[in-house]
Amino acid sequence: MTVAPALAHLGHAETEALCRQCGVSCHFAVPVNGLPVVIDDLHCRYLTTEPGEGALPRYACSVYERRHEVAPWCQPVQAAFEQGLLAQDCPYALATRDAERARGRPYQYRGKTRLHPRLLAAAMPSIVRHILEEGVPDALSLEGLERFLQRAGVEGATIVHEGGRYRVVLP
Repeated sequence: MTVAPALAHLGHAETEALCRQCGVSCHFAVPVNGLPVVIDDLHCRYLTTEPGEGALPRYACSVYERRHEVAPWCQPVQAAFEQGLLAQDCPYALATRDAERARGRPYQYRGKTRLHPRLLAAAMPSIVRHILEEGVPDALSLEGLERFLQRAGVEGATIVHEGGRYRVVLP
């Protein structure tokens, strides 16, 4: 399925304007009960944070114009959509949902989500276990991984770079 056939008539600038700069597609997601959950500290090394409206920050890519050269893991919107890398409530996904429903077809996008802090705290042991077992892509911010481990109470860990991933080794 393509991203929002209803958006096909939009130009590049208009399509870009739909992005609300939530940063979800630039964050690593850990599976929690089959749902891809975004961990705020685990994001692309090129993602920057700026103050946003209310409590939510705005995110920006520090290499945006050259992102596909500098960050080959960065996906165009269509590929990110197809791989479930966008937020569940991303304007691109919602437009696709609306277009499909207008055609009488049920549709729900299974993209990434953020958990409420209480749910995230409850899921944290499972998230830490997943990261200890699987590691994370080396496209992520090393500082963010270190911050995540500290906040999760993982002490004395060593981060090892191997095979395109960061592995977390406990003493």
